Amino acid sequence: MTIPAGKIIGCIGAGNMGGAILAGLAGTIDTANLLVFDTDDNKSQALAGAYSITRESSAAQLAKKCHIIILAVKPGVIPDVLRSIKPETDSKIIVSIAAGVTIDSMEKIMGQDTAIVRAMPNTPALVKEAMTVLSPNSRVKETELETVKTIFEQIGKVLVLPEHLMDAVTGISGSGPAYVFTFIQAMADGAVKMGIPRNEALMLAAQTVYGSAAMLVSQEENPIALRDKVTSPGGTTIEAVHILEEKGFSGTVMSAIEAATKKSQKLGSK
Repeated sequence: MTIPAGKIIGCIGAGNMGGAILAGLAGTIDTANLLVFDTDDNKSQALAGAYSITRESSAAQLAKKCHIIILAVKPGVIPDVLRSIKPETDSKIIVSIAAGVTIDSMEKIMGQDTAIVRAMPNTPALVKEAMTVLSPNSRVKETELETVKTIFEQIGKVLVLPEHLMDAVTGISGSGPAYVFTFIQAMADGAVKMGIPRNEALMLAAQTVYGSAAMLVSQEENPIALRDKVTSPGGTTIEAVHILEEKGFSGTVMSAIEAATKKSQKLGSK
């Protein structure tokens, strides 16, 4: 699906994630239909200059002109932003990427008639390889959800899941890049221990993880089946896998995701 012609999209917040979303959209739709506002005008100016996006003078002014309003600000700022744009949001779609801010809390400010989509992208959005999960409220029409989905497909892959799973999403894909970076660092350290120079070790580790993930996504095969294909009887790989499992590698990763999920639940309840 493509974004309907003439649909004006605005982003409040021009930081890393807001900037990544707008940069992805700039290569897809007419930039005359993209608006940005940030309280730090230098950030807005940088995006406007780089992608010919229109810079607005306030959140309310942006909301007045847009059909879809993306909130890419810190969670603690969301209530004030929502109150400032509320008079301009009739029949418009609000998309929030603020972690831990529930649909219910936004509806209490905006009213239950407002179409709201909660989104959870992750930092690989910066290289258009994000994993984003969307959760709409009951006011979002199917066609509107498809449009929002198309927006986030410009920066990676998209799933639609019920909101009650968002804490688990935070635990795996929201925090997940940190686990992968830690794994890559550990692989590189192992390579350095075995005599490979640091820069080459990092390249070997990072490309191995990147290529393995790409292979899994493209082939849509069970990861254990793919692992079996490189695990020869009596070979080097099974020796290494044995050590990983002996040290509780799989269980440790599962426990880490569980801990991150529970922490997200606690933060969201505050």
